[in-house]
Amino acid sequence: MVVHEAMREGYVAATNAVLDSAAPITPVPSPIGSFTDPEYASVGLSEASARQAHDVLVVTEPFDRLPRPLIDGRPVGFCKLIVDREQQRVLGCHIVGERAVELAQLGAVAIASGMTIDELALVPFSFPTYANALGRAAVTAARELLGTRIGIEPFDVAPDRTSDA
Repeated sequence: MVVHEAMREGYVAATNAVLDSAAPITPVPSPIGSFTDPEYASVGLSEASARQAHDVLVVTEPFDRLPRPLIDGRPVGFCKLIVDREQQRVLGCHIVGERAVELAQLGAVAIASGMTIDELALVPFSFPTYANALGRAAVTAARELLGTRIGIEPFDVAPDRTSDA
């Protein structure tokens, strides 16, 4: 168990005790990581665990192909997404490199909310950021699963949503 999980469970337990209720502790994806050099972080299923129960697509985005790590002189690392091919949902996110622990939070949100890979690919990640690694991995995975149906390019201008109707 990690600190944030202990805090969440303690809050539920204290609330139940004070209010004489029985709110359950619902399972949620809990990111783990360490502020080593380089950092590492993980949330969701490992690749091995995911392969035992799912047909998966694994996509890795190396940091040495991303502008922000290159700008900062920190190109060592990667962001790996594990995606269920059938449901097209993120099962796991694993990062090694600068700001990995922070980046894992975004993976946790995607997993907890049940986002499909194309929904994650359409999130407009700020540029240039380390978080862009997750966005680029999602775009790569979505294109592999959906082909051209995803209909985006990394630097597309938002479509005109105005209507005469």
